[in-house]
Amino acid sequence: MLHADLPVCIGYQAVGRSVSTRHCVLPARAESVSAARRFVRDVAEDWRGEPARFATLKENLGIVVSELVTNALVHAYEAVNPGRRHPDADLISLCLIHEPCDTGAGESGVERVLFAVADPSAVSPVEPNPERAADGLWGLDESGRGMYLVEALADDWGWRRFRAPGAAEPSGKVVWALFELAC
Repeated sequence: MLHADLPVCIGYQAVGRSVSTRHCVLPARAESVSAARRFVRDVAEDWRGEPARFATLKENLGIVVSELVTNALVHAYEAVNPGRRHPDADLISLCLIHEPCDTGAGESGVERVLFAVADPSAVSPVEPNPERAADGLWGLDESGRGMYLVEALADDWGWRRFRAPGAAEPSGKVVWALFELAC
């Protein structure tokens, strides 16, 4: 089981800037995909900024959130509990970080948004394979397109394993997507 107090966004460093971090823990159920999108939409509404700049970001972020949370439900929970439907005790932990523009001396002039989702499987996500896409083979699969969307819409993405409190071995992973906007 994933712990509700797991710090999903540990390791993110915003050098010299203040960041806004929001966490959300949802049950591992299909309805949590739309709940995750609402969480991100509601948090993004609180951010101040130029509406035109955020319009595309919010749309892309919504798609990426859907893909990453769906992957956690479909692939990660099935890998840990084959054939078992997701009981209410199983959780998905989400994190959203907003690093606003700070155009002070030496700043890069980039605003960043990072979304991360933790799940109980230490198995790596399926990396997009350009050769498979070029052959058109992925279009026949029932699944497997999600990480292509994440890679296409986010400026960067990745994942890392983690150990839950008290665990000796890696007990899950965090998959993240980073979006950058010029200030």
